[in-house]
Amino acid sequence: MKKTLMALAVGAAFAAPSAFADVTISGSINMSVEALKVGDGTDAATGNSIRSGTGGSSVTNTGVAANYSNVTISSTDDIGNGMKVDFAYQITAPTANNSGVSNRNSHIGVVSDSWGGVWYGTNESIYERYLYTIDPIDGAAGLGGNLSLLANPGAGFHFDAVRGNPAGTTGAAGFYRRDEQSVWYDSPNWNGFTFGVDIGTQYAKTNNTNPQQWEIGAKYASPAIPLTVWAAYAQHNDYYGLGVITPLTAADSAAAPGSSSKDKAYQLGVSYTLGDIMLFGLYEELKYTTSGLAVGQVDEYKRGAWNVGLKWNLATGYVGAQYIQAMSASCTIVGAGCNASDTGAKTIGLAYYHTLTKQSQAYVAAQWLKNDSLANYTTAGIGTTSTSIGATWSSIGVGIKHTF
Repeated sequence: MKKTLMALAVGAAFAAPSAFADVTISGSINMSVEALKVGDGTDAATGNSIRSGTGGSSVTNTGVAANYSNVTISSTDDIGNGMKVDFAYQITAPTANNSGVSNRNSHIGVVSDSWGGVWYGTNESIYERYLYTIDPIDGAAGLGGNLSLLANPGAGFHFDAVRGNPAGTTGAAGFYRRDEQSVWYDSPNWNGFTFGVDIGTQYAKTNNTNPQQWEIGAKYASPAIPLTVWAAYAQHNDYYGLGVITPLTAADSAAAPGSSSKDKAYQLGVSYTLGDIMLFGLYEELKYTTSGLAVGQVDEYKRGAWNVGLKWNLATGYVGAQYIQAMSASCTIVGAGCNASDTGAKTIGLAYYHTLTKQSQAYVAAQWLKNDSLANYTTAGIGTTSTSIGATWSSIGVGIKHTF
């Protein structure tokens, strides 16, 4: 009797019930060993209205980066009339440390070949997904990726997940982000044309602030010639991005944190393929505005950036390279002049991915990033505790990427 029950239990554990027939487990483990040097910082220039302080000393470190390593459980269910329920639950795979797993892109929705799909949950924002269009260094996950200088204002971070603080002291300034509590639509492909819309819910609304985002993007990939053009726009209301760029003092926050904020980003891009080489270019602009501030407080900050690069497909793998220039910003102060000079930066990213099998690649990647004297752009990868403004970053890494 006991043997029979045990056999049934083992058989049930290894059986594939029809309810699970369409469940897929997939993911990517992308790990690299990296070395990073952050040079000496610079003292803030007298008279600059945005940043002040003393530059830190040089630091060099090494480490293992988990990059975007993840595991995804997904499933589709045909509900008739050409429609399917689409579900995905994606978690991080913290392979380089002992931290716990966390949510990445997890959502559910209904999709159709004729009218597209609607999902809700958590996902990379449309603005971020459109930046992936041309990043030649594996989706900006590690060294050399475009998230170092694009979609952030150079305030000591490169990826932003929070929604912002109504006090204005710890806002959210990044547009390279994974938005939670969102509803979005992606169109089908109409002869090369696609578009998407993303709207955030008002779950974080209070009696004095209403953090919410909306985004839209459109892309045309010509079926006749190897040309792709695209544009994307994102707007964050009450994210108080200026609180990250130029934090208010405790006294300022208590007296006049601002009544509302509106932060905007747009990108315009083009790519063209010549044989085995894809060439691309992109322009981006970020603008942060806060209303209701007191005299002497920064109420607007705007900066532009541009990006050029290539992806060269070889018989053994591919080479990716890009150059990004973030220009110095302009700003305004309530009742006074504003100086945001020396807040730009430039970076060069270069990588070679060597094909081992259909599922595995070995790679080497390097990045050089030079901040202007009052900029604080950083690289992805292993990171560092350095917060020096005006520092030059140099890094190199070797790794293996395995998808399943």
